[in-house]
Amino acid sequence: MSGSVLPSYLPQLEIPVTQTAPGPTAAPAPTFTGRIPASPTPRTGLVLGILVVSTFVVILNETIMGVALPTLMTDLSNPMQPFRRPARRGTYQPKEPKPTPRIIPDQAFNDLFAALKYNRDRALIAFYISTGARASELLGVEQGLIAPEDQTIGVVRKGSQILQHLPASADAFVWLRLYQQELRGMALKGPREPLWCTLRRPFCPLEYDAARMVFTRANQLLGANWTLHDLRHSAAKRMVRDPSLTLADVQWVLGHAHISTTEIYIAPTPDEVVARVLAHHERQRTEQAKPPAPPAPGYRPEVLAALFGTSTANGDCR
Repeated sequence: MSGSVLPSYLPQLEIPVTQTAPGPTAAPAPTFTGRIPASPTPRTGLVLGILVVSTFVVILNETIMGVALPTLMTDLSNPMQPFRRPARRGTYQPKEPKPTPRIIPDQAFNDLFAALKYNRDRALIAFYISTGARASELLGVEQGLIAPEDQTIGVVRKGSQILQHLPASADAFVWLRLYQQELRGMALKGPREPLWCTLRRPFCPLEYDAARMVFTRANQLLGANWTLHDLRHSAAKRMVRDPSLTLADVQWVLGHAHISTTEIYIAPTPDEVVARVLAHHERQRTEQAKPPAPPAPGYRPEVLAALFGTSTANGDCR
């Protein structure tokens, strides 16, 4: 290819530019929820750079050379070789960082719980935070799977489809009883009937979108952006903090197939690290402010003064 082909080719590229009307500026995300606003990262720039180079090579090969050559993003496969499953990450693609689970602080959860209007919503959130079940698992519970005498609730696991009875808090069953008392004689009753239903006629099973809207309305009152899945993360973190529970116990409650998935909750949150380090500094200051321990009996004061240079009441060192 001559040196004049590429310069004469580049000016012929026309990139359409569309004018869009300026829309309303989105409100900034609340800072106390822990959600980081979306912003360009070095990984994003690398991915875009690879995409631009790959697209340019494809256009250059098909337009000038007249053939489609393998690019950075595609590889030719030999039909005579056994099929090799492609990797989950593309060629030259950087590794996707694992997101940190968002934990709802105790005070923020109390404010969120107080913003709920109905006993059904309070019972649902109480079961979420005490069992750590997924949103779809808890919404699919039938009335016959409730065992208040054992303080457990039966859920069908999302992956294995196995029925598992999860322990729940006593408060959750109290709110559940208040919710059932409100619908007594109105909603359908039976062991195969859904436990959660709408509060207006006709009484229908409560779907995920309806439960999400309940959470969204409470978030709007508080200016927060928590999600239903954040309740599962918060329940897992609370159980991991309890020294009486092992990591295997938390794995069983959460329904994780591998304990490595549960290990992500071992890492402390930034607020926990800051509180512990501040407590460490306070202990250091308190230890330094303590008077020295008295000497063991049998030592004469003048000998200790000669060795350690103790000062008199006037401040003179002797």
